[in-house]
Amino acid sequence: MECRKLVRLLCLGLVLFFIGSASASALTIQEKLKYSRYLIGSVSNPTPLEKAKYAGFMGPASKLTAQEKEKYEKAFMEAASGLSPLEKEKYAKYLAGYAGEFTPQEREKYSDIFMEYALLISPQEKSQYANLPGVQHIKKNKPNGDYTYMVKMATLAPEGVGWAAHIKDVINPGIYKVTGGLITLDWYYGGTMGDDQDILAKMRNGQLQGGGFTGHGLVIACPEMAIMELPFLFNNYDEVEYIYSKLRPRISQWFEKHGYHLVLLAEQDFDQLYSTKMEIRTPDDFKKSRFLTWYGPLEERSLKALGASPLPIRVPEVAASIRTGVCDAFIGPALWAVGTQMYTIMKYINPIHIRYSPAGGIITNQTWNLMPKEAQIAIDYFVISAEKEFRQKVRAGNEKCIKSMIKYGMKEVKMTPAEIDVFRKRLMPVWDEFAEKGYYSKAELAEIKALLAEYRARNKSK
Repeated sequence: MECRKLVRLLCLGLVLFFIGSASASALTIQEKLKYSRYLIGSVSNPTPLEKAKYAGFMGPASKLTAQEKEKYEKAFMEAASGLSPLEKEKYAKYLAGYAGEFTPQEREKYSDIFMEYALLISPQEKSQYANLPGVQHIKKNKPNGDYTYMVKMATLAPEGVGWAAHIKDVINPGIYKVTGGLITLDWYYGGTMGDDQDILAKMRNGQLQGGGFTGHGLVIACPEMAIMELPFLFNNYDEVEYIYSKLRPRISQWFEKHGYHLVLLAEQDFDQLYSTKMEIRTPDDFKKSRFLTWYGPLEERSLKALGASPLPIRVPEVAASIRTGVCDAFIGPALWAVGTQMYTIMKYINPIHIRYSPAGGIITNQTWNLMPKEAQIAIDYFVISAEKEFRQKVRAGNEKCIKSMIKYGMKEVKMTPAEIDVFRKRLMPVWDEFAEKGYYSKAELAEIKALLAEYRARNKSK
């Protein structure tokens, strides 16, 4: 991030040097700054009056001289500190279009630096660099010379159920519409590309460009998301939405830091306790049950704190492990229990809000940076405006599933406040423990606790 800021400053400095002459004296400092951003492609929509004013002393950005462009390119090369002198010399050829002699590893390294930090190329020039490892197949040329981006995504969510249904009915057509058909999401549903870990691996090697993930997958991609999944952190949906309203931009920054763009912040909902053999309401019940764990270290540690000896199972094997009796209890979402027909096996459901589980759609920064700026803005604006409604639809679907499973014959376990408090006291130390492990900072944990305390105090009477 610091390198990116440095490059921007270098580029802006060079441009401001050109527009700082006497002929530019009619411009204010703010106008000079905006025009410098216009020249390097960061501002694409100056007003007609601004365009006329700019043209009066330097002309449109498309008429930069070869010498000016060379200086900008030099500024970028000097700021590309991730390259050795030999690599810079070789990369200069890459910029000039001679990329055939490079290994795939070199091409990927140069493309990462170039696509993330080179602010001077136009959208048309950027499209020329789409033929890179991991992204070359997303660009689809049309007969008329235009092109679209086909972004391959995968998810564990069963097609046509809950989360996946909302993606298909709302997000996919919405993104296609707001980008004028430029961006299309091509989804592989139902774990056909593997579980969350497999999907992330395929994103790293370029087979996929993105995915829709459970909370477990989000934490693998972005460890800071574990803070949203802490046991008994949230009491209800209003608290979840309040925290999202405060932290949504920062959550995006967390993912950006790890190499991903957060396209959609959705949710899995509050997960439930399921068992084939007993009501689970005490630590002794956890001890007697054969719990599986599929949700990662935080879930495993929480189950142990409650007295269980959990067996790690990857998602594709979860249903089989229950059906064969290897395990007899798990924590999971109602939509999954219905979509996989686990409700025909499980006999007990405890809908205690033991854990809130976010979910989300992410794509690699490499793929995101290939998209035209206008498309990026349109996608972010549309999806963020639709996220809350998306989460509400997931919640409604989960509630319907829980009622249907109980109606089918599954017994609902209802706990007393005293019983819930026993669980809560056993699990509270996990919060600080995972801060100490580095998943999130102690300061961030303290901030969320303070925000929730503030919200609860303000809404005590509701």
